[in-house]
Amino acid sequence: MRRVLFAVLLVTASGVLLWNLGDPAVVTATLSRLSPEILVGVILLLLLNEVVKGLRWAWYLRAAQLPIRAVDGLTSYLAAQAASAIPGGSLLSARLAEEHGGGAVRLRHTTPPLLAQGLGDLVAVSLLALAGIVLLGRAWLQVLAPLTGIALTLALVSAARSDRLGDALIHLLSRSRRTRRLIPVEEDARRTLRRLCTGRALAPGVVASIVSTTIAAALLVVLARALTFRGLQVHEALYAHSMAMIAHLVLPVPNGFGTSEMSLVGFLNLVGIGFGRATVLAITYRALSLGFRTTLGFIVLLARYRHLLLELRRRPEAEPAPLVTVGLALNEPER
Repeated sequence: MRRVLFAVLLVTASGVLLWNLGDPAVVTATLSRLSPEILVGVILLLLLNEVVKGLRWAWYLRAAQLPIRAVDGLTSYLAAQAASAIPGGSLLSARLAEEHGGGAVRLRHTTPPLLAQGLGDLVAVSLLALAGIVLLGRAWLQVLAPLTGIALTLALVSAARSDRLGDALIHLLSRSRRTRRLIPVEEDARRTLRRLCTGRALAPGVVASIVSTTIAAALLVVLARALTFRGLQVHEALYAHSMAMIAHLVLPVPNGFGTSEMSLVGFLNLVGIGFGRATVLAITYRALSLGFRTTLGFIVLLARYRHLLLELRRRPEAEPAPLVTVGLALNEPER
């Protein structure tokens, strides 16, 4: 049954990936304008970005005091990108990280780092968006978006560290026989999440997210200079990408379908790239990043986790993911 589920997951991810590429003719015609040197540079930037994000995930696992090596955390993230095209695909990284826990690590331990990762991403893109607004001299009302992102992060961190809120949740779950069984899982997840919601645990993750977002902005700059006459400046790309990612993280749309692309088109148009060129640039960026992530994920999944597809081992029934981690896990940012 497990290998059937993984096979269905991979087939679904491939189908959604093809659907997300939009008009293949537009993508093909656009890519044909890129020289081999630029394509190599784009691939290197994409690879570097995925490695940085994988190391960020490995850091959050270690900060949660889980006995998972950094290299195993890295491969669990990279392999999970095989499902990056489907809503909630990032939850696969928590399941794969469980493989390296030697039986002592369960989903209730590996899902809280997903929430911490989302919080770190939100802080990082908010800070970069603030810097972009200042450098571009944008209307002061735009600072409300990044300030909202930072305020939301602080509120969620405070809630995660609040014993009163946690006790209230446990009391609510204990009132029903159907939800009472979740209490041990939720309590264990609270302890793990509390370890992550500290400055010492979040700060390195925020730095990694800033580096990742900067690499993504550099990729936009390279594509814009190859596909348009005007091109993009680094601070313009940081502004457009960060503001689009705030919408991606905050709006309750699984996997950011529609929100990230349209937001990126809108903010690229605001900096003067033009709506038509911005649309082509956003489609190309989406196709390259999503296609590369999915392909790399398949390679790592088959190379490192082949037993999940080829073996049928009897394992205890997986425990449900903590309720508090599902929201931001569905809105994993694409960079």
